[in-house]
Amino acid sequence: MKEEQLIELIHKKATNTLTNVESQRLDDALKNAENQHLAKQVESAWEKSLDYKKDYQPDVEAGLRKFKARTQNETLSAKVVPMQGRRSWLRIAAVAAILVVGSLFMWNTINSGSQWQKVAVTDTTQQLELADGSKVWINSNSQFQYPNQFEGNQRLVEMEGEAFFDIAKNPEKPFIIEAGDLRIKVLGTSFNVRNYSDENFAQVTVRSGKVEVTNVNGGFTKILEANDQLTFDKKRLKINALIKDVNLNSLAWWSGKMVFVNEKLSRVKEVLEHVYDVELEFSNPDLLKCSYTISNDVKEEGLDNLLAVLKEAFAFKVEKVSKIKYNIIGGKCSNSESE
Repeated sequence: MKEEQLIELIHKKATNTLTNVESQRLDDALKNAENQHLAKQVESAWEKSLDYKKDYQPDVEAGLRKFKARTQNETLSAKVVPMQGRRSWLRIAAVAAILVVGSLFMWNTINSGSQWQKVAVTDTTQQLELADGSKVWINSNSQFQYPNQFEGNQRLVEMEGEAFFDIAKNPEKPFIIEAGDLRIKVLGTSFNVRNYSDENFAQVTVRSGKVEVTNVNGGFTKILEANDQLTFDKKRLKINALIKDVNLNSLAWWSGKMVFVNEKLSRVKEVLEHVYDVELEFSNPDLLKCSYTISNDVKEEGLDNLLAVLKEAFAFKVEKVSKIKYNIIGGKCSNSESE
């Protein structure tokens, strides 16, 4: 682990902002004697910084100008500095930077060659194979953090957004995912986790095996089996729903398949919005009570083709308002099927 990254973790510990994943990384790093020495230096500097007045505002720009002027003058009489002394100077500079402006280290900048990696996916999906043989598919607009090697008695990773996991079996070393308010513990199984920071609900869907889902605030612990789907209300901090997702349509972004058997259009709407990241606005709310049976290949057929099939079945009109919004106008149940 690089010194800058270690200093950042120590700073987070001092300010009580460490995540569970970061706490484990810090504990692993502090097994090294040199890192322990650096930690004492940083903690000492942090404690002394607390003696400053709370309303003190450092003039960072002025300090930088002075520093540049000083270094330019010193280049006129440059001297060879032993590496150990230089390393100490760098440590002090790093600590000072943290104390003045907080933790400014961007993960992607300092992460090269480090023990942990971070993957940020924007408008596509990405597949990873972890050191233990587990496979992870990361959905769009998601982030995933993982170690190059799993050490200790557990396999710990962290995510935000959505990802599908196919976990290699290892009963002696459980696989643990930190996803916001939820902690998912598995021994060997395949499942999906969805927890975007801008959404009010988090969801875990199991494809095979068993997983243990826990609210990190101590609200509940549930064991989920194949086809179980747990939806967690992040605002009310409680389980919103625990159902059987027989067709596993919530995994369609990963599997590429959607199957609806006598399913209400309200559920079809929910899945389509999730898979294609769009908004479907129905002018006739009664239409959502209609039932339908259909299967669709997400990648080959696409949303427009599926809407065309539904349009034919329910006699509604489709108005594309924008790239991500469609208005569904009018319509009626086919074969007079409704609640």
